[in-house]
Amino acid sequence: MLKLRKRKISMNNPVSILIPAYNAERWIGSALQSALDQSWPKIEVIVVDDGSTDQTLAVAKRYESAKVKVMRQENRGAAAARNTALREAQGDFLQYLDADDLLSTDKIEEQLALLRENPNYLSVSSAVYFFDGKEPDSGLKERSGAMDTDDPVKWLIEFLGPDGPFGTVPYGAWLTPRAVAERAGPWDESVRSPDDDGEYFTRVVLASRGIRASKAGRYYYRKFVQGGSYSTTYSEVLLRGRLHSLNCKAKWLLGRTSDPRAYRALANRYLDLEFVAYPSFPKLSDEALGKAREMGNTDYHPRFGTWKGELLRLLVGWKSAKRLDAAFHRWTTRGSSR
Repeated sequence: MLKLRKRKISMNNPVSILIPAYNAERWIGSALQSALDQSWPKIEVIVVDDGSTDQTLAVAKRYESAKVKVMRQENRGAAAARNTALREAQGDFLQYLDADDLLSTDKIEEQLALLRENPNYLSVSSAVYFFDGKEPDSGLKERSGAMDTDDPVKWLIEFLGPDGPFGTVPYGAWLTPRAVAERAGPWDESVRSPDDDGEYFTRVVLASRGIRASKAGRYYYRKFVQGGSYSTTYSEVLLRGRLHSLNCKAKWLLGRTSDPRAYRALANRYLDLEFVAYPSFPKLSDEALGKAREMGNTDYHPRFGTWKGELLRLLVGWKSAKRLDAAFHRWTTRGSSR
């Protein structure tokens, strides 16, 4: 049983909005304005510029005030910037906000209304995914991870996807009581991982009493159009970071449960990593496959995402299909550069 101190929520409860920023001069002003426009009156905003080489710091400094603190550090990665902001935070609740994302004006107030009746729970809002250059409300609303639960372990198992695909929650959709965050511990700075938020909030979810979903507030997640093959989209460093985060998730979750569905969900996620890493990084791909086998049996097969890729997989197998896809992208890339 978690022994977390209950705190009554009132209009005096401060909320810390924590913004790590790196080369975000185009968007940091909008992110900051969305933080300052919150209907909840008691907020502080902490921006940590992680060694940007553009004008991010200068733009953020224009917003500096009694409510907004702007800091700068040498480039150490997003997790380190978040930890710096976390150490400075004075709020009873924590709201993370990426420098290119936005908050709806009612997000924090709506989530605090839920947490008032549910001490030491987390609250999660819906998210709107929109493309850069488009209006935020033109995007696709997503609620895949937004559901009430009094069983964080069971929620996490189902979220990881024991029956196939996994859920997604942008880390800014969460509102976290400080007591829960302190129990979970700081962000992992040991490696740079594209899934450092997934690893961190695995610990946060497991440190909570449960989750309450907000039906009103929104987190706006900016997406960018990017092309290229797996080998051009992913680096070995980032994929190794992703493997590290997944290993940590397995450690935290299996430390709390022996449910076969937990093992199957983790096996599925290791197979996803094996799929992504192949053929550019065969050693890493083999390591991920080995971890999947440690988790036990699963009949899950990662998908290409296109009908052509799936047809090719059925005809020649997924590894041959991936090799052909990589060769095609190398050929088209060379052709376009001539």
